[in-house]
Amino acid sequence: MDNNLMLIQAVIWMMLALIFYTWAVFSGRRQGLHRKHLIIFGAGLICDFLGSYQMNLISNAYGRPPLWHSITGIASLSGMAFHFLLALIASSTNRAEAANLVFHRVSITIYSCWLVAFIGGAVAGMMRMKGIA
Repeated sequence: MDNNLMLIQAVIWMMLALIFYTWAVFSGRRQGLHRKHLIIFGAGLICDFLGSYQMNLISNAYGRPPLWHSITGIASLSGMAFHFLLALIASSTNRAEAANLVFHRVSITIYSCWLVAFIGGAVAGMMRMKGIA
């Protein structure tokens, strides 16, 4: 497959991840965590995984990405998966209020870390394309 097409697909997956994840986090905080937020959250996690996988294939073709981005990317994808599991527990247990409280407490922190990796990856990719990094 053409690397430009792969890059476009990866960017689309990552933008969908950003949209779904942002929607799930802030809508869940505003309305309380419901099943629809879990579905949106899951869609964001799947999109993030697919985009990260595609970006990894591209980076392997052109040389490894910066180590800091690999570390933040793995940590943020893991944090997002943990966040999804926490949302699943919060929405499916009889003690949803306690789980919801923990969920909302860590929600913005994990989301912020994910955004750092998201923005860092975009910046690193643009710098590499310009020949700066």
